[in-house]
Amino acid sequence: MQGSQEDWIEMMKCEYTENGNAITCWEANVVPGYEITKLRANGTEERNLSAAITPEAGKFYNITLDKDKGYTDDGQGNYTVTSAEGLKNIAKLVNEEWKLGINITLTADIDLKGIDWTPIGKDDNKAYTGTFDGGGHTITGLAVTGSDQYAGLFGRIGSGGTVKDVTLEEVKIESDNEMSAVGGVVGYSYGNIENCSVSGSVSSNSTAGGVVGAQLSGSITGCSSSATVKGVTYAGGIAGYTNGGGSLTGCYATDSISVENNTTNAAWAGGVVGSNGSSTLTACYATGSVTSSGSGTIYAGGVTGTNDFGTLTACYHANGTISGPGGTTGGVAGRNYKGLMSYGGIITACYWGSNGQIQGIGEDQVGTGGTTMVTDGNWSGAKDAMNTALSGTSWRYVLGTDGLPALKE
Repeated sequence: MQGSQEDWIEMMKCEYTENGNAITCWEANVVPGYEITKLRANGTEERNLSAAITPEAGKFYNITLDKDKGYTDDGQGNYTVTSAEGLKNIAKLVNEEWKLGINITLTADIDLKGIDWTPIGKDDNKAYTGTFDGGGHTITGLAVTGSDQYAGLFGRIGSGGTVKDVTLEEVKIESDNEMSAVGGVVGYSYGNIENCSVSGSVSSNSTAGGVVGAQLSGSITGCSSSATVKGVTYAGGIAGYTNGGGSLTGCYATDSISVENNTTNAAWAGGVVGSNGSSTLTACYATGSVTSSGSGTIYAGGVTGTNDFGTLTACYHANGTISGPGGTTGGVAGRNYKGLMSYGGIITACYWGSNGQIQGIGEDQVGTGGTTMVTDGNWSGAKDAMNTALSGTSWRYVLGTDGLPALKE
C-alpha cells in the first residue's frame, strides 16, 4: 500500500478461520490517518483504488483487484489487445464464448514464445468472421503442434472475416492430422487476408501454405512468406490449395516448398499455390525451390502445381530449382487442366527462368498457356510484358537490385 507521504509498504500474507473456513488475507502496519490511494500486485502491477482509504486502527478493509486481461473493449464488439495474455484471452472469447464476429486490433508487438496457442476460430463451428487488424505489429514465436485439423494464428475464417497488417515471425505450425489444413496466418479460409507476412516453418500431413492452408473464395492480397512449407497432398508458398473463385494478388514467396506424397492419390506443389482451382492469381511470384517426391501422380510448378480452370496473369518463378516427375512438372505450372469442359485454365504473360525446367507447363491440356522462358537472365523484357498485362490494376513490377522483378503497388 502507499500513503500520501510514505513509500511502498510491503503487505504480509496471513490466514484466519471464519465459520470453519480458512480465509487468506494480507496485512500491513500503517499509520492511522494517512490516505491509501493504490496497491501494487506481483511487484509491478499498480492499481488505483476506486476510492481512497484512510485507515482506522483495528479495522479490516476488503479490496478487490481486477487482473489485467491484456485487452480492453468498448462494449460494441471492438477489442484492443495489448499483450500476449490478452491475445490468448481473445482467442478464448471466440472459441469458448462464441464471439465469432468481434473486431480485434493490436496496439503492440506480441511475443507468443512458450505459450500454448489455440487458434482463433478453432473448428468448423467457430469460424472467425470479424476483422483482425494487426496495426503493422509483429507476432513472434507462434507455435501450434499436434493434431489440429486447422492450424495457424487462426484455425478457420468464415465469409466476410478479415485479417490484415500483421507480421508473423518464427512460426512453427505442424499437424499430423490427415485432414489438416495449416498456414501461418490461417488454416482454412473463406475470408480476406491482406498485407500479412510469415517466416518460420509450416508442415501438414495434408495441406500446407506459408500464409493460408486452404483458401475457398475470398482473397489474399499483398502477402508474403519466407517460411519453409511441407505437405503430403498440397503445398504452396502462399496457399496450399485455392478454389471457389477466390483471388491472390500481389503475393510472393521466397523459401522452399515440398510435397512428399505417401499415398497413391495425386499431390500438388507450387511456389505460390499448390493447386489452383478456378481462382485468379495476378502479379504473384516465387523464388524458392519446389520439390516433389513419393508415390502417386505428382504435379509441381514454379507458380502452381496445377491450374484447374483458374487464371494466372503476370506471374513468374526464378532461381530456386523445380523438381518432380517428367511430364507433370513445369517452370510455371505442372499442369494446365482442361478436364471434361470445353475450356480450361488461362495463363497470360507468365515467365520462368533459372529453375531447371525447359518447359513452362508440364502437362498442357489446354494448349493456350502463355508462358515464356527467360534464358539470358535479363528480366527487363519480362517485366515490361507483365506490366502490360497488369494494365488496369494497381500493381506493377520494378527490377530489384538482384535483377528480378519486384512488386510495387
